[in-house]
Amino acid sequence: MSSRATKRFVLFLVLLAATSAFALLRAKAGVPLTPEAVRDAVRGWGPLAPLVFTAAFVLRPFIFFPSTLLFLAGGLAFGVAHGTLYAAIGGTAGAVVGFSIARVLGREFVSGHLGDRMPDLGRDRWGTGVVLLLNLIPIVPMTAINYGAGLSEMELIPFTLAVAAGLTPRAFAYSFFGDSLLDIGSQEFLLAVGLLLALLVIPLVVRHQVNKRACRVPVTGPA
Repeated sequence: MSSRATKRFVLFLVLLAATSAFALLRAKAGVPLTPEAVRDAVRGWGPLAPLVFTAAFVLRPFIFFPSTLLFLAGGLAFGVAHGTLYAAIGGTAGAVVGFSIARVLGREFVSGHLGDRMPDLGRDRWGTGVVLLLNLIPIVPMTAINYGAGLSEMELIPFTLAVAAGLTPRAFAYSFFGDSLLDIGSQEFLLAVGLLLALLVIPLVVRHQVNKRACRVPVTGPA
């Protein structure tokens, strides 16, 4: 294992610590973290608002900003259709950035020093199906998914496709919910809540059924 790989991994840890420290400082400073505040900040950019909103997703790994707030603010600022589009594009681009950071700075070190101790980072554990399901579930942190996949053996293109496929329904559900926040108690609001709950439950059920079927597959030896 080269000292260069170790230095890159240390840099990766420093980046994680810096983003965490930034989040703590932001919390102590009392920066308003509400969908309405984020919406107003985005709208303040006028015609550049869609570009700024999309770029915010890309910069998220560096500022530790909650993705849920961005999703909700997108629905409030742009409506369901455009909010979903901008969030899906920005979220996928941000995922690629996070994946690339972990891959460049941490993958070689993790593979050389922790590969045997962390089997969950193998190719079989981090496949397209897993990444897709994790991105569907609203409460699963996107940054953790991106860094975990980047440290694994998963390739970039399958990862990107899986993120886009899983993140778009999440973006739609949150944009729909954000757009309905202006009319809490309406049918649209209740439908949006139901959609978020469905995205929370269905991927877990699917994952459980897949694991259950996998356990039933008989293991045969060589003929």
